[in-house]
Amino acid sequence: MRQDSPPSARRAEHWYVYYKLPLSQLDVVSAQVRRMQSTLAAVGVQASLQMRVDVTDGIATIMECYAGVTDPAVFGPQLDSAVAASDLSPALRGARRVERFAAL
Repeated sequence: MRQDSPPSARRAEHWYVYYKLPLSQLDVVSAQVRRMQSTLAAVGVQASLQMRVDVTDGIATIMECYAGVTDPAVFGPQLDSAVAASDLSPALRGARRVERFAAL
């Protein structure tokens, strides 16, 4: 599909945001992320939080998942604002990596 198609004609995207953190910070960070994700509930995406099964040397990989993103141009700034307003440390904010996928 062309990139300039209207949002309603685009396939919904799934956004995956991942980063690493010490396992000792998992409880605090997961609570912070869940609070942040609750602020995004009003925009119609389904948010979840996952952790990579294998933990190496006490470092966990966390993945924020956002399903049903129908207008990336709108959701991107909404996610950025939610992150900026969150309790996440500047180091974690900078470590976040976003990947976007759509169903074939």
